Amino acid sequence: MSATALPKAANALRDLGRFQDIPVVRQLAVFILAAAAIALGLWLFFWTQKPDYVAVQAGLDAKSTAQASEALRGAQIPFKLDAATGALTVPADQAGAARMTMASAGITSSGPAGFESLQGDQGFGTSQFVENARYQHAMEIELARTIAQLRPVREARVHLAMPKPSAFTRQNEPASASVVLQLGAGQTLEQNQIDAIERLVASSVPDLSPEHVTVVDQFGRLLSQDDPDSAEAVNAKQFEQQRRQEALYVQRIEELLAPMTGPGRVSAKVSVDMDFAQTEQASETYGPQPAIVRSEQLSESGNLSASNANAQGVPGSASNTPNANNTAAPANGANPANGAAPQQANANAGNNQGSRSTVRNYEIDRTLTHTRQATPRIRRVTAAVLVDNVPAGSASAGKPAATRALNDGELKRIETLVQQAIGYDQQRGDVVSVVNAPFAPAAVETPQDALPLWQDPRALNIARMVLGGLAVLGLIFFVLRPAFRAMLSPRVAVGNALVPAGVGGQVMPTVTAEMVDDDEVPVKLSPAYSPKPVLPPGPGFEQKLQTAREVASTDPKRVAQVVREMVNSDG
Repeated sequence: MSATALPKAANALRDLGRFQDIPVVRQLAVFILAAAAIALGLWLFFWTQKPDYVAVQAGLDAKSTAQASEALRGAQIPFKLDAATGALTVPADQAGAARMTMASAGITSSGPAGFESLQGDQGFGTSQFVENARYQHAMEIELARTIAQLRPVREARVHLAMPKPSAFTRQNEPASASVVLQLGAGQTLEQNQIDAIERLVASSVPDLSPEHVTVVDQFGRLLSQDDPDSAEAVNAKQFEQQRRQEALYVQRIEELLAPMTGPGRVSAKVSVDMDFAQTEQASETYGPQPAIVRSEQLSESGNLSASNANAQGVPGSASNTPNANNTAAPANGANPANGAAPQQANANAGNNQGSRSTVRNYEIDRTLTHTRQATPRIRRVTAAVLVDNVPAGSASAGKPAATRALNDGELKRIETLVQQAIGYDQQRGDVVSVVNAPFAPAAVETPQDALPLWQDPRALNIARMVLGGLAVLGLIFFVLRPAFRAMLSPRVAVGNALVPAGVGGQVMPTVTAEMVDDDEVPVKLSPAYSPKPVLPPGPGFEQKLQTAREVASTDPKRVAQVVREMVNSDG
């Protein structure tokens, strides 16, 4: 047996017995630390393997939940039932498959029951108050379902206040309603849609007018108008009407020019100045045509002259003129013929007196005009059209098609088309501008449905695994290793006690190692210590022999291996 084989076996046996040399308290601490490390490692392992669960369906009743559980179990999709919300949750990476499985099984979220709740047995002792409350609640649910079918609305809730009619009041209080809307992301409601919701609710509830319906969105903004005839409501309607008119003109221009320039190569903006003033005008005019006699009344009274008394014949003729039948006086003083006396004629003429009245009514050419201008009235239209360069050839492999600018003739034709599309009126002061300029390339937009990196389930799983591995490595190298090294550090006998090496903050000196063959190997002591102090001698031969026997009885395989190495080394 060589001189190095037995020291190796002795060192191995000494390493095996080192754990027995430490106190029982430290042994227990080692076991506790090892158990805690194993438990923490297992927890980190299962934590990294645990998937994130997301809700796939909420608001299911007990029967639908049981059917959904059977469907998911048949598709081998793990699921859990959230005790707080009652929602059915599945791993995030299998949420799509779970929704398709439930949809194929005909399982959907039905929500609260509306009029379906009135179909069952109401019970014999149900009071009228409970029946009215159930009916009102069912009506609220049905109205909420109807409103939720509108495209911008994701969810709706309706609250009705229906006063109980009384025979002791002369005028009952009117009913009222409140509607809370949850709109989709980026969605808004136009004023006509809000008015439609108000009238829908008002038409479904007796004695409810649209003015008593309040509409609020999820941000607490009031959407309904208290007074539809108020200045704010009127201005909002006018602005909305002007915006719709501008959008109509823009749509006309783009649809008209798209076949000529290609889709996406026209950008138009239109500004419409509208006059919402209501004016009425009334006028009365008389025509210049000659008057037409409508009626005439003549009256005569008293002693008329002989000539008038004997007046006869057609009115206006010579036989009806005064002195027509009288004898004319002789000329140049001649005597009257037949001996007639002129004095008699004058006397008769002076004694004839009378009165005459005439009333004539004429038709007047009169025109009455009442004009009411239609509102709104377009006062001016301004249109600006930007046209991109048109393609000049076909696109090659990997390269876009070449483009060219529009010439003056093409721009003039486009301007004419735009004027015809918007109803151009030069007297009104309309302006149309058409400009040709190349469009900048469209930027690549990120899909809106792409989740951020910190919300992606796959990225979260990878990050969880990496953090778990780093935590395990940190636990091993920074917790377990220093702890076991401190607990299992070699100890030196100082007096009657065994203390770890380096007690007192000083480096212990290197001592002489005693070998089995009693050879001594001198080593150099630390300069901080005097060479005079000598450590106690190592264990004697009897103690070593006893230790070897204990090791042979506890671990015979290792002893056999040591003996085999000794035999092989001796040749």
